[in-house]
Amino acid sequence: MKTKLTALVSIALALSACSATATVTSNAAALASGDAVKTLAAGKLDALPTGPIYVRMIRFASPPGSIINSKQHVASFVYLETGVHRLTLAGQLPIDLVAGQATFHQSLMHTHFNPGPGPSVWYSIAVWPSSARSQPLVANVATPAFESQDFDRAALPEGAYSEVLRQITLAKDGTAGAHQFGGLSAFYVLVGSVTIRSAHQPPVTLGAGQGVAFLPDVALQELNAGPDQAVYLEFLSTPVGRDFDVPLQQPPPA
Repeated sequence: MKTKLTALVSIALALSACSATATVTSNAAALASGDAVKTLAAGKLDALPTGPIYVRMIRFASPPGSIINSKQHVASFVYLETGVHRLTLAGQLPIDLVAGQATFHQSLMHTHFNPGPGPSVWYSIAVWPSSARSQPLVANVATPAFESQDFDRAALPEGAYSEVLRQITLAKDGTAGAHQFGGLSAFYVLVGSVTIRSAHQPPVTLGAGQGVAFLPDVALQELNAGPDQAVYLEFLSTPVGRDFDVPLQQPPPA
C-alpha cells in the first residue's frame, strides 16, 4: 500500500508540474504604465508598392507663404509638428492642419501651403518602393528625417492594407505594454528619448529625430529612456483582416 501511495503522489506531483509549465502567467513588467495613445489619422491602401519597399519620413521646414506643388506620389500621411498647414488635393476642398494634427491622402496631385504668419514644420510619412530612394526630393526645404531598411515584399501579404498614424506620449519612467503588430511598424521620436526592446535583438535607444522600423509579428515594448516626457510617432501598415495590435503577457525575450 505504501508503494502504491508513493507512486500516486509522484504522479500527482508530475501532473502538477506539467500543469504549471503549461500555464502562462502575466508579467507585471509587460503592462503599460504612464502612456497615452492618440490616433492622429488613418487610411487604406489597395496594395503596397511592388518590389522591395521602405518606410520614409520626410521633414519639411516651410517659411510663411511657401507653396509646394507636389506631383502625384504614393498615399501618405501629412503630420504637422509646428505652425499651420493647408493641404489641397486635386478636386477637393483644402484641409487645414494645426500643430499636432495629421491627415491621410491618396495618390493625387496636391499642393502644400503655409498660410503663416510663422514658419511650419511638417512631415510626409509613407511606405515607398525602394526604387524611389534615388529620386530627388520635391523641394529644397525637404530633408529625409528617417528612412528604414529595405523590406522584402515576400515577407508581407498581398492585398489591401489599413494604415494608422498614432502619437504616443510616455511620462517619466513610463512604458508601453508589451505587444506585437500584425503589420509593418515604424517609430519616430519627436521629444525625449525612447528605448525599444524587441525579441532576440539588443534594445535600440532613439533620440529626437531618430526612427526604426520592424516587420510584422515581432514582440516589442517601448520605454521612456530619458529624465522627462517622451513623445513619438507610430506608423502602422497592417494587412486588412489581420490583428492590428496584440497585447503580450511577457516582455520581449532577450
